[in-house]
Amino acid sequence: MNKEQNITTKWMNGIAYEVAFWNNVYRWKWTFNGMMNWSKHGGVITLEGFDANAFLAKTDKPKVLDVGCGMSYATGNHIMRDGQLTPLDIHYVDPLAGYFNRILARHRRKLPRIEFGMAEYLSAFYPTHDVSLVIIQNALDHSAHPMKSIYESIDVLKKGGCLYLNHHINEAETEHYKGFHQYNICRENGKLIIWNKNERHDVAELTAGFAELTVGLTENGHVAAVIRKTGDVPQSLIDDKGDKRALCSILMDYAHTAGSPWYGVKKSAAYWKYNILQFFIQGLPWTLKMKLKKLIKQA
Repeated sequence: MNKEQNITTKWMNGIAYEVAFWNNVYRWKWTFNGMMNWSKHGGVITLEGFDANAFLAKTDKPKVLDVGCGMSYATGNHIMRDGQLTPLDIHYVDPLAGYFNRILARHRRKLPRIEFGMAEYLSAFYPTHDVSLVIIQNALDHSAHPMKSIYESIDVLKKGGCLYLNHHINEAETEHYKGFHQYNICRENGKLIIWNKNERHDVAELTAGFAELTVGLTENGHVAAVIRKTGDVPQSLIDDKGDKRALCSILMDYAHTAGSPWYGVKKSAAYWKYNILQFFIQGLPWTLKMKLKKLIKQA
């Protein structure tokens, strides 16, 4: 198995947990209501450390992508312009859209459907360079290739558009590199750094020449960065032929693996294991869940 296949396999192995988690958040009335009380959906777009409303209000017909959105609907889907609440053209984008839309239907939740798209290949899904704002919150560190996701996100923006990032500090270390958590994000000496045990990237250095970056810490201690597009992303960083080769290789490896009679059993067993676990976890009071989560992370 080559490096590309290994990275993608690790990512795919995290799908069962992610789907089971959201299925049970939406299953229980109190967990769903708790999430929606925390969510800004239905109100003005709000992002920590960045006045998204002021930025978007200056743009005619702004287009927003919430990439790797999960099912949280966290950001708000309106802007306040001239004292009027105006709906945003916001697209909720996630590679697990098919799973998530089935969860919406199963639990009869009336929320916008999620569009299929992958951050690593975002320009293939939104190729017109007309996006005003791309939002990635607690998802970049889940992607198979964070730097490629950044390049692709900048590419879909119009000139002057912004990529907004907000993430827990060094989450892969905290989660012991389990499931989707394969990369860490932090701020070091005023720089936005993405790293794991095998790689280390200075984002400002790698985007110099076509973007400007500011990075800080939120009141909650998260890393928040705004990357503004100043020029075209070099096509060498968005290698369409390389993507096709990699994806074909992964597809054929998956086809070979899926041919095993035990593969479907293994994947189904993993999902139901997590689904049963989340059934009980999400039924617990919020304060108890947070105490248990803290204990697990410290273990």
